[in-house]
Amino acid sequence: MRRTRHLSGPRPLPAVLAAGLAAVLALGLASAPGGAAAAPSADPATTTPAATVRVADTPTTDRAVPRVRFRDCGRFRCARVPAPLDYDAPDGATVSLAVLKVPARKPSRRLGTLFVNPGGPGGSATEFATYAGQFLGATVRNRFDIVGIDPRGVGGTADLLCEGRGQVGYPRQAYPRTSTQIDRWLAFDAQERRLCEGRRILDHMSTADVARDMDHVRRALREDTVSYFGASYGSMLGSTYAALFPSSVRALVVDGVLDPVEWTSGRDGTGTTVPVTTRLGSGEGSREALVAGLAACDAAGRPACPVAGDALGAWDTVADRLQDDRALGRAIRLSYDDFVGTTLGLLYAGDLSTVAQMTARARRAIRAQDARGRGAGTGAAVADLAAVRRAAARTVDALPFPGPDETVLARTGSTPSASGTSARARIAISGAFHGVLCSDSVNPSSTDVWPTAADTADAAAPDFGPLWTWSSSACVGWPGSGDDAYRGPFATDAADRMLIVNNRYDPATPLTGALALQGETGARLVTAQAYGHVATGTNRCATRAVSDFLVSGVAPAADRTCSGVGPFG
Repeated sequence: MRRTRHLSGPRPLPAVLAAGLAAVLALGLASAPGGAAAAPSADPATTTPAATVRVADTPTTDRAVPRVRFRDCGRFRCARVPAPLDYDAPDGATVSLAVLKVPARKPSRRLGTLFVNPGGPGGSATEFATYAGQFLGATVRNRFDIVGIDPRGVGGTADLLCEGRGQVGYPRQAYPRTSTQIDRWLAFDAQERRLCEGRRILDHMSTADVARDMDHVRRALREDTVSYFGASYGSMLGSTYAALFPSSVRALVVDGVLDPVEWTSGRDGTGTTVPVTTRLGSGEGSREALVAGLAACDAAGRPACPVAGDALGAWDTVADRLQDDRALGRAIRLSYDDFVGTTLGLLYAGDLSTVAQMTARARRAIRAQDARGRGAGTGAAVADLAAVRRAAARTVDALPFPGPDETVLARTGSTPSASGTSARARIAISGAFHGVLCSDSVNPSSTDVWPTAADTADAAAPDFGPLWTWSSSACVGWPGSGDDAYRGPFATDAADRMLIVNNRYDPATPLTGALALQGETGARLVTAQAYGHVATGTNRCATRAVSDFLVSGVAPAADRTCSGVGPFG
């Protein structure tokens, strides 16, 4: 038995507002200056980890910094800001940055500009800015202009959508498990690289490029310093900005934190031997969150939790049955990949109650099928299971940060992003996730490493470890350059103006990442004893700590632990 060896995106805007916002942000794209031919690409696996020259506080360009000219876009203010495509050639080609501002509600008490980023990579910061104030709190909304800058390759800033005739359909699994599936997965990787190759933005998508864009916009806004809130991958952007531009930082918060060394070069020489998405520990974080949450189910008992008694055993049994018997999955209309993927999305939301309900109803549907043989998959048990899955989808769709459907599960054929699922159909793949990840990170140079790494990850974190590991396989031979990436050091003179925040049971960015960043910087840490991806906005104590810090600019005198509400009350 397997046990012995061992998400959907940002909250959508109202349709009319979204259409108006898109139209305004699109202004200027047609007239944006073109670039020179792309420079020869560099394999991220062979890009030297010594690409770590600190550019701290030096001007980002010799060209005169333009003033930001905002215009109305619904209830917000939008602008396009030209920036150097390559900061090594500041007077050369430019890229047009999409910027959105939500003005401070009380201008007379305004403290300055707060940049925000929702993570991903691939999440739109302009979209995030429109609702970030909802969970940052009234005081922050009143006193800051909240500003989002779409990162390179995302949204309104040279969106990297790689389109063309597909020769390989989208994978139908969350991760490959057989040799045939592995071959197909790697063929899809090659197809993504082929469709993305030659795009002008591809050599200029590193996190360091985006950090330089942030400081460019800071100067264009005529701000001496700025504040920042970054969640998930946004923590990597915040860590990089603090390292490169410490004197530009007024107050900087990162929540749901990635270990910046593991994201870039890897610790202890693991960069060239272990895939980045294994090094980060997200598989272990996902499994740990599930184990702890279902232990809380057992402690709560019934009727609070319908699988109490051996909740983890019930979940594992359902996963085992669905993985071993695809016909069973078709009969009850729940595949192994759907079960694991939905669970991961619910772990992002901290919703262990729905995980337990889904597990109970899946178990009931399986027992019904066992009792009557392989029927058509209809009946009360299957209908009840479908109902809880619809509820789970609504929960995941409401996540304020990019969920697994936009990152680790983005290429699965059943997700909304899979616009072409059959071979030789026209296909469109967002290159934002890999465009950033593969530019930033050092990885093994051979795809032969991934199956072994996935097996190792499955032993450490059943079901979730391989899912995360395989999400970086496209980085082998990635056509974009990592020459401008920043890979440390991440120590910063802004540590006293920095606050690190993390949930104890965050599935995507486990607490180990926050502790690692604290070890690099010495900044203060707020730990919420809670479930879910990102504490701000869901844990009252952590949210208050973030708000107080952003307003005062003064970090707490000591680390802080916030209590949380258990998943079963």
